[in-house]
Amino acid sequence: MTGPTGSDVGGGSGVDGAAVRAARLAATGLRGPGLPDASAVVDALLAVQGQELQPALWGLSRRVAPSSRPGRSALNAALADGDLLRTHVLRPTWHLVRPRDARWLLELTAPRVERLMASTERSWDLGDLRPGTDAVAAAVADGPRTRAEIKAELVARGALDPDAPGLAFTQMLMHAELRRLVISGPPPAGKELQHQSYATFDDRVPAGYGPLGERFDPEAAVVELWRRYLPGRGFATLNDLRLWSDVTVRDLEPALAALVDAGEAVRVPGAGDLEGLTLVATAATAEAWADGGAGLGGGPEGGPDRPVADLLQAYDELLMSYRETRHVVLDPALPPPDRAGAYVHSLAVDGVVAGRWRWPAGRTALDVQWLRDPTPAERAALDAAVADLDTYLH
Repeated sequence: MTGPTGSDVGGGSGVDGAAVRAARLAATGLRGPGLPDASAVVDALLAVQGQELQPALWGLSRRVAPSSRPGRSALNAALADGDLLRTHVLRPTWHLVRPRDARWLLELTAPRVERLMASTERSWDLGDLRPGTDAVAAAVADGPRTRAEIKAELVARGALDPDAPGLAFTQMLMHAELRRLVISGPPPAGKELQHQSYATFDDRVPAGYGPLGERFDPEAAVVELWRRYLPGRGFATLNDLRLWSDVTVRDLEPALAALVDAGEAVRVPGAGDLEGLTLVATAATAEAWADGGAGLGGGPEGGPDRPVADLLQAYDELLMSYRETRHVVLDPALPPPDRAGAYVHSLAVDGVVAGRWRWPAGRTALDVQWLRDPTPAERAALDAAVADLDTYLH
């Protein structure tokens, strides 16, 4: 493996795709000893894309230490209890976050998300939906409510036309989330959280701005974004973070410079399939991988004789945390992950996408489609991953 040895690290040829892939497997928690629980996983990753909720919870479980790995019911309980929250943040999509991070992340990214939403609303001629968010807040004032209950309340109050497109109601709920009026609540009794409910934001999120303190400082927030993103992602480019967070390059560049000046982050030149790119990592990550991966979960795992298979949810952070350099987990000889249809999830072998699968949803056998012919060892690795999923579900 080529170690990261750029000018901030000490000269050399830089870091290539294989090294970056191995570092990301460790940093995102798919390799190494694992974390104590799912809350620690979300802490480490800051935000985890989660519109496919139950598969996303499975993805969290894979990053917990095997000795304390939770099952499906435990992770749904963490959402019901508010230890994990689900809301629209960073981009116009669902993410799982910790309560102490919800307020500052929304303050930082909500204005951009609302601008993107406005384009959709204009194209559908939906008008200004933001005034209706007060009615959404009123609907949950006496306790959590399901989507259906909130919609009925909005129609009764005259805040929503009963004949409006379904998108109007969805967008109105999103505006209420972005304005920090509501956030995910507990599910109805006996239901998992695909039956989305909403609760008053301040009832589920502590006062203040988490790591920023009592007041929100936009420049400090972007520094914190880098500070929290990098340890859980290994090596990434500025554009990787820009496309993950939707924060502008104009804001990201000075915050990164501050961390580099402080010695918390380093810039590392790309090599091989990353030639011409500048990657960023924490100083600890760069030093560890320059030393062959020591101190980061024992370095890369797997190989031709002992491959490791990962059943990745469609929007796993190994795939979605990067845009400019996502190709390091893709086989150029195979089609990229396809999220159309039922087979939206990805099968990876040693960190490289090699197939796709669909969530079992009550089926007794997992339905997997290889994108190439697997070796016997790779089939055995998949069998082990399927057994782990069966244990998780049952």
